[in-house]
Amino acid sequence: MSKYNSESWFKLDNSAVIYPMSITVTTQSLFRLTAEMKDYIDDECLLDALTKILPRFPAFRVVMRSGIFRHFFDYNYLPPVVRPDNGILFQKINFFSNNHYLFRVSYYKNKINIDYFHGLCDGYGAMEFLKALVYQYVIERGIEPPPANGAVKIAGEPVPEEELEDGFTKYYRPVDLFGGVIGEMAGKNAFALRGNRFRRAGYGLIQGTVPTEKLKEAAKRYNCTITAFLVASLLLSITEVHGNDTQKYNLVAMIPVNLRSFFPSPTLKNFTSLVKAFINPKAVPPTLQAYCDEVQRQLTDNLNAGSLQDKISLSSFMVSKWYMKLMPLFLKTFFVKLGKLLSSNTKQTLIVSNLGEINMPKGFEKYLNGFLFCLNVSRKVPKNVGIVSYNGKTVISFTRQLVSTRMEKQFFTRLIKEGVKVSVISNFREGHGV
Repeated sequence: MSKYNSESWFKLDNSAVIYPMSITVTTQSLFRLTAEMKDYIDDECLLDALTKILPRFPAFRVVMRSGIFRHFFDYNYLPPVVRPDNGILFQKINFFSNNHYLFRVSYYKNKINIDYFHGLCDGYGAMEFLKALVYQYVIERGIEPPPANGAVKIAGEPVPEEELEDGFTKYYRPVDLFGGVIGEMAGKNAFALRGNRFRRAGYGLIQGTVPTEKLKEAAKRYNCTITAFLVASLLLSITEVHGNDTQKYNLVAMIPVNLRSFFPSPTLKNFTSLVKAFINPKAVPPTLQAYCDEVQRQLTDNLNAGSLQDKISLSSFMVSKWYMKLMPLFLKTFFVKLGKLLSSNTKQTLIVSNLGEINMPKGFEKYLNGFLFCLNVSRKVPKNVGIVSYNGKTVISFTRQLVSTRMEKQFFTRLIKEGVKVSVISNFREGHGV
């Protein structure tokens, strides 16, 4: 049972402290999860469902405040808000009009969208929240869903205290950060995707839905995991589209890793790290087998407790060193933004995040078509890819600032050649003026 009560306040987890300091006039660290239901959304039922599940997720019922030395979360007494989606993908959350919640719930036709500020949680915690919302929403529609059987968190059940823990603090171990760890993790400059950008608000979104089993078969033919196969296919598509332009720098994909798989924790806060997979186009032949071999080798080498322990220590740097604890918040914010401003090159070509297979109660597919996962983009990294699977279907979502769709077309064409049938939809952002 949790000791949490309405007077509680939370520290941001050690990984999250950087996100509030990175907010600019035009950007926030957001990501989006969507549940695509069978029927059109009833907004009143959705609001009722959100209101009822919030007490089950106390770490989400918070407002962010600024202290002298760091940001912190305080209890949010205001009611949650639900609005129709305005069609502007990843528009900044107006915290004031959103009653200071750090997530935004919207709906469009049969879709329930939640945009999360990354300082609140990672993809795992966000998906647990969405699953609970969808389950409660079906109840509010007057339908008795199949028993949760532990697959979904239920409104009204006790809140385990462990869900509120900071996994980074729990597993932190001192490490010599200046003995090569920081430089090794930062890496060298990477190939940057360039091109004409949208001038108006909102990003382009292209989503391809593929049979999960066919994707597994294709990955097995190349002796790698699904994630390695997709990352290799993406990097090879970039090589094929951009040709000689890729020869100067490595192609670098940053892959978020759920640390709960290596360091047991049920926390719903941030507990994710990044693993790098890169291709040197000069050294690796431009074949899918060669790219798969290289990406799989790097993931195998880096996905171990020792390597990930160093990343946990680096993520805890801001709050583990006494001189960082005592530095005023305005100075920390200044140095974070200055570092980004002074760095003109990117250390990554794109981010590829795979949430894996989502588990819902058996029989719930009668009410739910599937899930979607979209990553935000930035000036230096203008295309990112989110992947999620449910009920035999995997959805691969490209979010982009760039007008060109050549890379996406090359990627999906390659999947088709590998025997993976693809159904593609787009918001056709490029067709409505840039």
